Amino acid sequence: MKKLVAILFLVLLVACQQQVDPTLENANSIFDSKDFTIEIVLNEEETESMSFIDDIIVYKADGNTTRKTISFDQALLINDFIQNQFTQHDQSNSEVPSIAIYNTAKKVTFKIPNYKPEYLELIKKLKL
Repeated sequence: MKKLVAILFLVLLVACQQQVDPTLENANSIFDSKDFTIEIVLNEEETESMSFIDDIIVYKADGNTTRKTISFDQALLINDFIQNQFTQHDQSNSEVPSIAIYNTAKKVTFKIPNYKPEYLELIKKLKL
């Protein structure tokens, strides 16, 4: 019974998530929650994610999951990557490729034409 209540609560939280405009202010408000996910949609078949809570990152890609403590410098690298990609956002692009940043309350999606090389460089620097 407890599991059922927990699942229903989770479904309710996800259903309440609000899609907000793709602005740096909205993205930063999600980052301020200290419990968020960055979903990387590279193409129709390839999606990766980085989930953060406090100073822990959980990276999911290719069926593998890596969990480790993230340093302040690594957090700055991720923040720089997001800020640099934001400048490439084009609302007229399709949903793929894109970067979605979300927590239980808000979701912001940036539609970005080609960020895969920069993303792969970030993953290499983060040693994920």
